[in-house]
Amino acid sequence: MITLSRGLNPHETAWAEPVVPDRPPFTLLHGSPSYINVLDALGARETVRALRGRTGVAACASFKHTSPAGIALGRPFAPGDEDLYDQGPLPDDALCRAVVRARYTAPKCSYGDFVAVSEPVTAVQVPLFANAIGVIAPDFTPKALAELSRFHQGRFILLRAHESDERDGRSMSTQESVETAGLRLTRSAAPLPEFAGGTRTECGTPGSTDDLAVALAAVRHAQSNAMAFVMDGATIGIGMGQQNRLDCTRLAAVRARTWQRRRHPDVLGLGFRKDVGPAERAVWRARLAEGDLTPSVRAEFAGVLANPRDADREPDWNATPPLSGVTLAADNHFPFVEVVEIAARLGVTQLVTPVGSTGADALRDACEAHGMSWIVTGERFFRH
Repeated sequence: MITLSRGLNPHETAWAEPVVPDRPPFTLLHGSPSYINVLDALGARETVRALRGRTGVAACASFKHTSPAGIALGRPFAPGDEDLYDQGPLPDDALCRAVVRARYTAPKCSYGDFVAVSEPVTAVQVPLFANAIGVIAPDFTPKALAELSRFHQGRFILLRAHESDERDGRSMSTQESVETAGLRLTRSAAPLPEFAGGTRTECGTPGSTDDLAVALAAVRHAQSNAMAFVMDGATIGIGMGQQNRLDCTRLAAVRARTWQRRRHPDVLGLGFRKDVGPAERAVWRARLAEGDLTPSVRAEFAGVLANPRDADREPDWNATPPLSGVTLAADNHFPFVEVVEIAARLGVTQLVTPVGSTGADALRDACEAHGMSWIVTGERFFRH
């Protein structure tokens, strides 16, 4: 049994124990995780494990409050993305690219996040975890372990994921249980659907299967009613946790639009004081891209800029580079043509939803009108 640092709140106690004695899903190498840290670590770990197995590419997931903030594969950067992520020269390393892309999807969210990676961590990746709270990985080199252990005054959490969590030939990652009010509830959790034979095309020509995998992984592990925009193997906007799908769609769209606006030349060209690090720079670029800065925030923004007067200059957002080839996934079918219309504004060319019949004809017509393919999977992915 592992005694955790706290429960959901600081005044609560918590502990964790493996379902099968002496076979926990990870080994605690350093730090003292909380109840939420463990949930984030396990959710992120299952996400990258599924993506690595599906795509064969290094993967990273950034989780915060039990939902993904960003998920990415270690594909090569698209032109201009190295400027967007603002990390300086990076080694030609797939895991570095996956970590940067996942953790800088939504930099305001991936701050104090728990990060999972599909590959062993080496000293090369260590600086990319500086503002996280912990990492779960298949392994760590001795140098990486020593350096990460010093983060956050020695409180950084390091977990070594075990390769197998099978019991009686069945992965325990596909089962979830909760105990409440004297009752234990257990359910089987569907894995990502197989694309060969597990999906069908309602209209159009399917696009990137890697983007489909990332998008489905995002909605599979996010709080319902989850929607995820994905481009070039990485999420660019995830919306979740609302009681209606349109609000989740709008939230995901706002985040995707913010990501898009961060590529604006005026945003990329902002000059910051030398003591402002890359994570803080990314947050301020996102704040500017969101728009509607209050007077106090604008004054704070001016304080981190090399030229404070730049804080009063509003970019011409019409000059923002357009998005294209974007995939949008939902964790359940929906009948709302409005979702397709919102998606079209953000360069979506591929929609993926679980099977459904309500409003299917209108949805198909809308996809065809906007030149969008519609892929249907066999499973829904509600998560609460």
